[in-house]
Amino acid sequence: MTFSARASFVIAATALALHKGGMTFCGGTIMALSDALDAFPHVAPGDDVALAHTRAREVMAARLHSNDIAFGAAKYALEVEMAALWELRAQAYSKGRA
Repeated sequence: MTFSARASFVIAATALALHKGGMTFCGGTIMALSDALDAFPHVAPGDDVALAHTRAREVMAARLHSNDIAFGAAKYALEVEMAALWELRAQAYSKGRA
């Protein structure tokens, strides 16, 4: 199955947002997100994943610096953005606009 770089980013970001635990427990998911960000380095203006993309970059920066506190805060911010994104998609789907 082949996904677009954007879709791969959304999947990886969602997986990390749903994964519980800190940097140590999220290692594989962090790597998947890193690969997705490499494949999808820029977001078009107005794209509904723009804020999540920014938050994902913050997660990666915290990981790079081995900063558990910054990682936790950035991961939580990513969780919030992904929840908002999926809420919008759920609303659109329920109204037949998916």
